Amino acid sequence: MEAYKSETRKVIKRFLSHKLSFPDCIAALDSALARLTPRMHREELPALRAVILANNERAMKEMERRRPPGEESK
Repeated sequence: MEAYKSETRKVIKRFLSHKLSFPDCIAALDSALARLTPRMHREELPALRAVILANNERAMKEMERRRPPGEESK
């Protein structure tokens, strides 16, 4: 789980610094999750869910921030 957290922090950091596009960010997060899933234990699921939701929130807030002025969210 710690390796997943570390990897996803790096992905989010690259996205926030404009070194990774939104689609590539999501793909990298999904890929990290796919690598973790076979090794997970049931008791890790709540912590995993928290990390996934936090990463999603950060990415979505950044996309909101990048939205051109005057463009409404749907």
